[in-house]
Amino acid sequence: MVKGPKTQKGHVSRGLFRRIRSVFKTPEDIWLACRIGFFIFWLPHAMQKSDLPSLLKKIRSARSPAMNDLAEGVARIVRLRQPWFRLFALRARNTCYVRALTLYRFLDIPGSDMKIHLGVEPPRIPGEHTRGHAWVTVGGRMLEPPDPVLAGRVKELYVYP
Repeated sequence: MVKGPKTQKGHVSRGLFRRIRSVFKTPEDIWLACRIGFFIFWLPHAMQKSDLPSLLKKIRSARSPAMNDLAEGVARIVRLRQPWFRLFALRARNTCYVRALTLYRFLDIPGSDMKIHLGVEPPRIPGEHTRGHAWVTVGGRMLEPPDPVLAGRVKELYVYP
């Protein structure tokens, strides 16, 4: 039997529905995903208008949904953040800085000691550019650290708070 366009369209609809369902586990996820998307869109403008300590203070003081489990909280933010980076207009913002700032902004584990770290990776060969990196720690545990940080090639320059 030959499948017609109607059947193929149905497969596309079911696949899209499955992808949406895999991202949005609860109704609250939809609202949080919208807030994360707005944050990713807003961040470059905010960085131009503010000094780093003031921006980090503002980001951290904003309300976020409290999460009981660190691993679940990180997984939720990553799951809701990732689709935004697939959009053509926001693809270039998929950097360790934006990822770390998003975690720092939206991850709220009551009683945790959360910090954001900024550092540089010196050139490994002459003529190579210096690269910057950012990552978040909670109680000394690194969340989504870039590979150069794990390899020990990054010199930490700034930690907040």
